[in-house]
Amino acid sequence: MKDSVKDVAQRFPLMRSALPSPAQSPLANMLRGTHTQWNADHAKLTSGHADLAELMHSARALGGELIKAQLAYLWPKADVHSLALAQGLGVALWLTEMLLFLREDAGEGRMLLPRDSMRKHMVEAEQLTTGKHDFALRRQGEQLAAQSMKILQGSAPLGLTAPLHLRYRLRWTMLYAGFILQEMQRDPKAPFIHPTLSFKDRLLLLKNTLFIRSTSKQAGGSCGSGGCST
Repeated sequence: MKDSVKDVAQRFPLMRSALPSPAQSPLANMLRGTHTQWNADHAKLTSGHADLAELMHSARALGGELIKAQLAYLWPKADVHSLALAQGLGVALWLTEMLLFLREDAGEGRMLLPRDSMRKHMVEAEQLTTGKHDFALRRQGEQLAAQSMKILQGSAPLGLTAPLHLRYRLRWTMLYAGFILQEMQRDPKAPFIHPTLSFKDRLLLLKNTLFIRSTSKQAGGSCGSGGCST
């Protein structure tokens, strides 16, 4: 897995899949390693995060701002509300990917869990590099997954308001991220898991991508293996 983490496209599968990435777009530049600001912010991750506030700052800088900029590039007429939803989606996707690659990042010197929370749960840094699982680490990962799910749910209306050529890709990514976050909260081996979709799950996600439940385009919704509602 270490080699794949060095491959940016594989390290950020959710952000890569959320929106198309034509040449010279912000997301394409990030995937090629030519996005100067993103690279600078990513390099700071070797310092880790003292607390949740620092972690969320990284999520906004590396995930939220990137997906917001990508949506603005693809949809120049996007309103402020839609761009805010895109920013929230980027935060949720970055946090989900952080949980997915927790051990691999630690092996490359990026201890991304908040240090104050690690102390509170008595989680040692060595557990991240060796993949040593215990209840305390699972509990910390579960709490972060739950917070990420709430942010993801808040971005769900973007799956209705985005242009037609973007919305289905957004919906699928939201659903898949929701599936991963659900597994992070219920799999006893979490966070050292890489959930995969069964054939049945794929069909369910495809169905819910094409036929989304809708109650309001302004309020938040929910995302998971059962679908997204907005």
